[in-house]
Amino acid sequence: MAWSAVSGLVGLLVGLILGHRLALGRDKRKEFNEATSDIRKRLSAHIGYLEKGNVAGQITEQEVSNIVGVLGESRSADIRKQFDRYSATLQMCSMNDGYGMQLPVSPGCKQQIIDDAQKLYRLVQPK
Repeated sequence: MAWSAVSGLVGLLVGLILGHRLALGRDKRKEFNEATSDIRKRLSAHIGYLEKGNVAGQITEQEVSNIVGVLGESRSADIRKQFDRYSATLQMCSMNDGYGMQLPVSPGCKQQIIDDAQKLYRLVQPK
């Protein structure tokens, strides 16, 4: 009789701990998805512009800072690192055409910008 009571309590404790851990994971996924939904939409549009040869609709430092503010430094470190690479590529590989439009310097640069934008897009996919 004592063993059945002990095993019942152990089962209850394990169930509580496991349920709590699963709920925490769900909440973290929801928080991530909500924090990255806007940048995901903007990146999708930006990649479309890039494929047409226009560098319009770049992701800004402020948008990434908003994600870092919500998720924290450790959870958004990969996003920040890829954004820095994406920003450096944009600075190196784009120029103004005199009419206010930013264009890629060369087809190779265009592809590099697209690749970096797509890597950033993959990092902000819903989990």
